Amino acid sequence: MPNDSIISRRWMQILLGIVWLVDGLLQLKPQMFTKAFVNQVLLSVSQSQPVWIAHGMTVVAHWIAPNIQGWNLLFALIQLALGVALILNILPRLTLIASFVWMLVVWGFGEGFGALFTGQSSALTGAPGAVLLYGLIGISVWPDKNGQIRWRRQGVLFAHWSLVILWLMNALLQFQPAYLSNPHLVGSTLTPWLANWIGASGVLISVILGIVQLLLAGWIASRRAPHSALWASIILSFLFWWLGQGFGQIFTPLATDFNSGLLYILLSFCAWPRTTAQRSYGQVGTTLTNPPRLV
Repeated sequence: MPNDSIISRRWMQILLGIVWLVDGLLQLKPQMFTKAFVNQVLLSVSQSQPVWIAHGMTVVAHWIAPNIQGWNLLFALIQLALGVALILNILPRLTLIASFVWMLVVWGFGEGFGALFTGQSSALTGAPGAVLLYGLIGISVWPDKNGQIRWRRQGVLFAHWSLVILWLMNALLQFQPAYLSNPHLVGSTLTPWLANWIGASGVLISVILGIVQLLLAGWIASRRAPHSALWASIILSFLFWWLGQGFGQIFTPLATDFNSGLLYILLSFCAWPRTTAQRSYGQVGTTLTNPPRLV
């Protein structure tokens, strides 16, 4: 990929590392070392899941509960190690592979596959699960053998079509029976003023959101005005992150991550085509595309 993308592959790898690092730090909060993490996070997510998912999550939760301090410390150290390695570019390919394995573990046993099988998941609430997006971004930033800062064409294309599929999936999720009732959409927001504004118009707003996401998927797929399409993806992701996810509620005692809104924004930048932004901003663009060599 040309060197004039808005953010270089290496910088996106650093940003992904920062997200993993923050997740590790969040895991070190005192409440995470108590059974509240098991009962209010792991077992809470298992509710409303199909039996085959809930059973696995419950078994794992009860397995780690007696030694929650040790297990939680291990979870934190894994995420801290992934973050530091990605930031410092230490064995990036091996680190990304390790992150994919950990992503699958967390997505299945920690997030219940993003609650996709509960009939209640949507982009507004964080579908398809933040940690899955870590994996998609990780594949997008996969380095070549020489560790160049430039994007690989395959990585950009992967991010592009991942966005298309995600927004299409989110559009379909918005038409689930649960979202075609007023109370459920109101309950999916974390901002009281928005819940009051939705009021009895939940069904209409759900349909509009579904159509908007469907149109966005088609727009990105068409590659017409690609920069505008990706900005639309970024803006919609930010609105969902703010209004539906409360920025991941990271300052609450049991928050484990930023939720998916931020990751949609990063994935949108991964899909960014050629741009002349750096030519317009001179040295700023040079800084964005040429991060310091840390190793």
